[in-house]
Amino acid sequence: MSQPDAETKALMDSIFIGKVLRARQRSIGEKLLDGPRLFEDGCVMMRNGIRWQFPEFSDEQVEAELRRRLALRRQIDEAGIYHDAGVLDE
Repeated sequence: MSQPDAETKALMDSIFIGKVLRARQRSIGEKLLDGPRLFEDGCVMMRNGIRWQFPEFSDEQVEAELRRRLALRRQIDEAGIYHDAGVLDE
């Protein structure tokens, strides 16, 4: 993967700094609500993926598959099968 040019790098840095500054201005309460919000957003995306993969599923079947996948993910996390290896150098 090629490195961004100086102009693109400056724009990327500016966007990142803006995000950091906005995050710092948020209250602790807002920050604490981010976890549940992100989880719910992830569940919505998973439901949509399940509906795409299994268009014949009813709402109840979609929810059951979502719960099955979340339980499987929890088992994987608890077993320590996969872990974050960090960023690999190119």
